[in-house]
Amino acid sequence: MRDALPFWADIGFDQRTSSFHERLDFSGVPIGDAPRRTMAQCRQIYVYAHAHELGWSDQGADRAMRAVHSLISRHWSPDGARGWVFSIRPDGKVHDPRRDTYAHAFVLLGLAWAYRIDPSQKLLDLADQTLAIIDTLLAAEDHGGFTDGVPRPDALRRQNPHMHLFEANLAWFEASGEARFLARAGEIFGLFTTRFFDPERGALLEYFDDRWRPAAGQAGTICEPGHHFEWVWLLLKFSRLSGRSVSRYTGALFDHAEAFGRGENGLLYDEVCTSGTLIKGSQRCWPHTEAVKAIAALHEAGVVSPRSNHREHAAAYLDCLMDHYLGRPFAGGWIDHYNADGTPKVDFVPSSTLYHAFLAIAEADRVFSALPA
Repeated sequence: MRDALPFWADIGFDQRTSSFHERLDFSGVPIGDAPRRTMAQCRQIYVYAHAHELGWSDQGADRAMRAVHSLISRHWSPDGARGWVFSIRPDGKVHDPRRDTYAHAFVLLGLAWAYRIDPSQKLLDLADQTLAIIDTLLAAEDHGGFTDGVPRPDALRRQNPHMHLFEANLAWFEASGEARFLARAGEIFGLFTTRFFDPERGALLEYFDDRWRPAAGQAGTICEPGHHFEWVWLLLKFSRLSGRSVSRYTGALFDHAEAFGRGENGLLYDEVCTSGTLIKGSQRCWPHTEAVKAIAALHEAGVVSPRSNHREHAAAYLDCLMDHYLGRPFAGGWIDHYNADGTPKVDFVPSSTLYHAFLAIAEADRVFSALPA
């Protein structure tokens, strides 16, 4: 983070529009014509607000607040319709007008962290307006939860947007102290326990039909090890804030990801099925950051591991990150995704990965006092 935070606050920040560049090429130059996703802007707002709070970035408050004001002026209803557009072009014109639940979840997260810098009624009101859109435009007609977006991309329903709504509501509860946000998180926890979690396999399912039944065919068996770890971290945070017990889920999720999600090289696969069979052998950066967070959360919760020392276990995943992903192809950058054969799967550096890397290192430092270079 010593390289990444100043780099993305400087080279990665578009001074003209007070927003973050979406992508850089492998030489560290912004790809100027790349559309800017609302989600990616909000992730960077989170990073710099949190970095400011930790004292890790002298530019953190400036970048976070300039970006949040730019987000509001450029991404909120620029086409006259309700809600946040999925992406805009660098010139501010709408690129993708979809109203996407995943993106709205990250808007809530970014606003929550901006609120920690500036606890203004304006930001709280905007969060409430965003929640109102989620509750009306994006809510499923029956069986609970939300669709993926408007218009819907396909007939599937996914757990992933709900996971990030869970995260965002917990962030708002921590920022504001208002119990209604924790209650919303509790509703999503109910979906997790009754729909997303497969108690027979101890696994997290990804894809469902409209009645929250596992999707037909292979799609209904797909698991992502990274999401298993991410839910472990979130569930333990929810438990800490609410007093609810989550141990029956966290241990199973962690064990499934560790048992079936790692290749011989120690890196985590993108997808396996509930029985453990490999589906997609490519390997992204972010699942390894989620493993670090999960291990830190288990350690903080006092969970005793019979197989490993938590500090050493987290350090092993941090080593994977430093050896394979972070600090390349330039200082402050990363290789986001590898093919199964170990070759890079993408030829650009996405800004959105900083959210994962920063949070993992922040959690490792907070829990273990182990901040990597």
